[in-house]
Amino acid sequence: MSSSPITFIAWDAADLAGVREVLAGLRRDGVFLFRASLALETSWLGDGAQDFYGTAWEWGPDDSELFFELARRSKLLMTIDATVICCGYDEDVEEARECIAQELVVANSAQELKRLLIGAEETR
Repeated sequence: MSSSPITFIAWDAADLAGVREVLAGLRRDGVFLFRASLALETSWLGDGAQDFYGTAWEWGPDDSELFFELARRSKLLMTIDATVICCGYDEDVEEARECIAQELVVANSAQELKRLLIGAEETR
C-alpha cells in the first residue's frame, strides 16, 4: 500500500458513464470503494451526479490498470504530490493541456502509469 494519495479530477467535465462503468466492480461502503489494497473515496455517482472527483487514499502498483482506465475513459487528470498525469492518447492530452496551467506528465499505457506512480513514491 502507498502513502501518497492520488486524486482524480476532470480537466473539463468527467464522462460519468465511463466512471460508473470502470468502477462498477468495486465494493462500496459509504463514500469509499474498495478492492484488495485500494481505498478510493468518490463523489456522488448516483442519479443527479454532475461531475466526478476521487481520492485514492490507499493503493498499490497493481491498481495502475484500473487508474489508467478510469482516467482515460472518464477524461480525468491524476495528481500525486505535485505531479499531474494525463492518461490517454494525443487528442486527450492536447485537450487536457489546453485546460490546465501546470505541466502534464503523459502515460500512454497502464504499464507506463505504473512506472510513474512507483517513481513518484520512490522520490518521497
